[in-house]
Amino acid sequence: MKKILITVLIIFSFLSAQNSDYETLHEKGRELYQKGDPSEALEVYQEILNLYPDDVDALLFRGRLFARLEMYDLAEAELIHTLELAPDYLDAYYALASVYYWSGQLDKAKVVLTDWLMRDLENPDAYLLSARVAIAGMNYPAARTFLEQAGEYGADMEIIGELLSRLNTPVKSTKWESGIGYEYLAVDGGRPDWQHLRAFITHDFDKILITAELSRYNRNNTADHAIVLDSYYGLWDKAYMNTRLQAGLNWEFLPRFDITAEVFQAVGTRHEAAAGYRMMHYGDTTAHIPSFAWALYPGKWYLREKLSMIVNNGISWQNQLTARYFLDDADTYIQLMNVWGTDFQNNTWVNSLSFALSGSYALNEHWILSLVASWTRDEYNLNRIGGSAGVAYRW
Repeated sequence: MKKILITVLIIFSFLSAQNSDYETLHEKGRELYQKGDPSEALEVYQEILNLYPDDVDALLFRGRLFARLEMYDLAEAELIHTLELAPDYLDAYYALASVYYWSGQLDKAKVVLTDWLMRDLENPDAYLLSARVAIAGMNYPAARTFLEQAGEYGADMEIIGELLSRLNTPVKSTKWESGIGYEYLAVDGGRPDWQHLRAFITHDFDKILITAELSRYNRNNTADHAIVLDSYYGLWDKAYMNTRLQAGLNWEFLPRFDITAEVFQAVGTRHEAAAGYRMMHYGDTTAHIPSFAWALYPGKWYLREKLSMIVNNGISWQNQLTARYFLDDADTYIQLMNVWGTDFQNNTWVNSLSFALSGSYALNEHWILSLVASWTRDEYNLNRIGGSAGVAYRW
């Protein structure tokens, strides 16, 4: 009996020592991981896995370390193996989805996130990462839904606000974009048709998005040219500003200066208010145009109502209604725009009504095609009908 007791005590002491070493190694590995020392941390977790090859905690941390070193293939294999050993290990779903997100494998990230949410429906981190993946794929309607759900389950509102700012501020998927467009409008009454040719280049400077544009207009057998500098930049929380400066070069029928400034403020996850001011200066007259707009994002729709007051030898109004439906991403959509009220044409303020049906389609990650069909009546007489086509390249 005494020998049996001694044997049990020896085995217990051995197991306790092993457990103590195991915990010590794990603690050391976690400290190195948090300090950002991946090489030494990898050695520690390798030592654990030499002793316990199926230790899912060690496999998880080693997968995270591979990801930190941007060794995404090794990280993927490690985390998949972790989930094979422990299918309900929620941290491994988070880590694997993050690996796919960081490496740009968005479709794989969506699959893992779907599996994670089936097991952990009320985890705000799952919805936040789902929103990031949707934003990276430019699927903004889905991103807004995920952010709403993240808020319902207690996600940090500051993080939600930061992601909403990315949604609401115009950004490009690449640093550069350039393109050309051509518009042709048939005019009634035997008058010469109108044409418009434009070329632009855009650069995303992270903090500010700038577009430079050169346009040539031909109306009633008269040509005019304009240069434009357009910019978007962030302001305070969930707010950004657009400024547009246009200078006419010939002053035949375009304004000498056309200056616009508009501030946009997101309200919640699906509303946006805007207030703007525009000044159009011709040779002998200047129009001051303050405006207010409200937009909302129900489902895959973007709906915006903008009301402008035109101050020029009196007061008149213009109303603009926009309805856009997104298909696969923010670059692929169909849009209907209706404008009615006062407009300035041929040096005269006239009552105008117009409709424009447009569409944008991402041919691939580089090429974007856009088409517009438009119809306009001035002073309620048929005036112009036609359309435009444009192509842009991103890199």
